[in-house]
Amino acid sequence: MKSLDTLRVFVTTLRKGSLSAAGRALSLSPATISRRISALEEELGVQLVDRTSRNLKVTEGGKAFLEHAETVLEAMAAAENAARNTKQRPEGKLRVHSRAQIGLRVVAPLLPRFAQKYPDIHLEFELSEHPVNLVEQDFDVDIRTGASNDSNFVIKRLLSSDEVLVASPAFMKTHPRLKLPTDLPQVPCLVYRRDQEATNWSWLDEAGEQHELRIQGVLSANSGEMLRLAALGGMGVALLSEAVVHSHLKDGTLLRLMPQYRFAVRAYSNGIYAVFRRSNTLPVKVRAFVDFLADELKGVKLETG
Repeated sequence: MKSLDTLRVFVTTLRKGSLSAAGRALSLSPATISRRISALEEELGVQLVDRTSRNLKVTEGGKAFLEHAETVLEAMAAAENAARNTKQRPEGKLRVHSRAQIGLRVVAPLLPRFAQKYPDIHLEFELSEHPVNLVEQDFDVDIRTGASNDSNFVIKRLLSSDEVLVASPAFMKTHPRLKLPTDLPQVPCLVYRRDQEATNWSWLDEAGEQHELRIQGVLSANSGEMLRLAALGGMGVALLSEAVVHSHLKDGTLLRLMPQYRFAVRAYSNGIYAVFRRSNTLPVKVRAFVDFLADELKGVKLETG
């Protein structure tokens, strides 16, 4: 880039008409500018500026060189702008992992608007119920329920969402005595289970004290979506993210049970989060996607009844 700097000095000097004016524009001393031009003339073997008069006078060789030098600088400026625009325009493949229910029920409805806004980003989604390693599995973003304390990642809350106990109106008609958390082991429940692990539902009473219940379940599955559908069909009581079932709570196809208590399958989590790698040069496509989700979900009020 030294040659380009010298071209800029030469062109600016002739445009300004004097060494001192060029010096003010470039924050260089007139002596430095004179040395730069002399070095350029020596390299080319051609006198570019006639210094015999008080004012700068460009030679024939200088005029010919100036025309091409200006073209080179304009081309370089265009190249730099193109590079900056590419850097600032979100584009390319974006790999996203999400818990299945969250991906299907919360994120998927927003994707058409995202695609319309960022047509140059090509989304590649993977839905699963298992945690992923963003680095080893080469994901850009993970959408999960539950924060992390890993300093290598940025954790951004997208939406506040507790786990809520739900059942269909038809189910509740046949189980009217279901009033307390301790009643749950005696009724059909729909439980999330992974890797044959036992299922415990935790609950906090009104004093904030935590309790646990061992739930056998009339249905166990590693798919929250299956549990949602089974709950809608009146098969039993399910513990699901309120972000996933809030539309059912709003239209009455599911009822929230015991809202005075707070429930959880494993750990108490009050949000849906976007997780991505911490970087001083965060790809624009990642920032665009996360900010879009945050903006779309900002202020969303979950109707939990």
